[in-house]
Amino acid sequence: MLPAVRRATAVLVTSTVLAVLVPLLAAAPATSAPARVTASSAAHAATDVAASAPSARRDSRAGWRPRAGVTFNNPLGDRDQRRRIIRQIILAVDHTPRRGEIRIASWNVRNNGLVAALIGAHRRGASVRVIMSRGNMGTREDPNPGVQRLARELARHGNRSRPPGRRSHLKSCISSCRGTTGISHAKFFLFRATGRARWVVMNGSFNATDLASSNQWNDLYTVRGKRPVYAAFRRTFAQMWRDRPVRKAFTQHRTGPVTAMFYPYAGPRAGRVDPALRELRAVRCRGARNTASGRTKVRIAMTSWFGDRGTDLAWRVRQMQNGGCNVKIVYAVMGNEVLRILRREGRRPVRIRQITQDFDADGVYDRYLHMKVLTIQGRYHGERSAYVTLNGSANWSPAVLNSDEAVLRIRRKPVLRDYNRWIDVLYRNPPEPTFLRLVTGRRTVSSVHPRDAVEAH
Repeated sequence: MLPAVRRATAVLVTSTVLAVLVPLLAAAPATSAPARVTASSAAHAATDVAASAPSARRDSRAGWRPRAGVTFNNPLGDRDQRRRIIRQIILAVDHTPRRGEIRIASWNVRNNGLVAALIGAHRRGASVRVIMSRGNMGTREDPNPGVQRLARELARHGNRSRPPGRRSHLKSCISSCRGTTGISHAKFFLFRATGRARWVVMNGSFNATDLASSNQWNDLYTVRGKRPVYAAFRRTFAQMWRDRPVRKAFTQHRTGPVTAMFYPYAGPRAGRVDPALRELRAVRCRGARNTASGRTKVRIAMTSWFGDRGTDLAWRVRQMQNGGCNVKIVYAVMGNEVLRILRREGRRPVRIRQITQDFDADGVYDRYLHMKVLTIQGRYHGERSAYVTLNGSANWSPAVLNSDEAVLRIRRKPVLRDYNRWIDVLYRNPPEPTFLRLVTGRRTVSSVHPRDAVEAH
């Protein structure tokens, strides 16, 4: 990462952690002791929402293909529940054929299992390319030996003798890959073929790190067999690989019920609306035909929500609540002004629940929600029975508009149902408060390194 970008990131992280996180802890609403997410209760709920990852015996049998639809991980569960997402990704890498193609964009890569799988795929003859944020490539003070090993190995084993388009490589962008500022923040995994599946796209909030499994609540949505969706992601990856600003960086590509959207959001502001705000403005709160009450149901799971952009989005959510929408929110970080709008600017507060744990009380969360999801059930763009889910890497904070982000809009009832059920589980069962663990000392958990502070990824 260039010094200016590193300084900007440091300022953003510091301001977020010190100016936002600590006041939020102090400003948490006074309630009775919340229900606790335990390894067993959340695990059972997660099992209800998404099918378990396949067993090792089933993985090895002929005809494997990645599970389509949404996968959630539960950092409070057992090993299988924590590793559901990374397991799906590694299995897809392992089942990539000899002449296959793997393309990955991840803000960070710090998982030895995935590194080994990617090296193995390259040695088999697959074309492997990985883009990640320059700030995570590793320094003397903060080394990333796995990434350095991956970069070395991808350059070997006959790589130079391959046609240029099939050579493997790992690279980072100067800032955002398709813009002039921001960061490379997208999180998607592309497989031209894996097992019996073709044209596979995996998109969500999951970075390719150990932290993403053990310290974060994440999601990954997998699309199989839809070549136009794959092609849209593949074209965007190719643009990212060139690391040059794209004139019309914000693009949308619709294939049936799935629309892929790519940031940065660039271009003249006149007559244009923030993409997330545009989604919210398409909602009407009364007259829904697919909810029992006739009120449109809105669910939000958001890691970071603050700044001027966050305030604009908060005012729209407040208007929706005042207009009769059924709104429920889980989050990790909110600015104080966003909190004020959601809690106080109306006859009743919006229902919100913070999903975080801070074991050493240093203002940097040790476990936290990392999803960036919006669901709409009801009236949307003139339709009275819509089922809309948006997932991906885009937080509701200012930096998103200048960064590489990938968002899927999925208009399918089963997808919305799965996301809503998981958000409701988190809302009803937030992690037990930090002070309970600090007082009882029942458990020791390693803290998140400052490089992994919430807004940075």
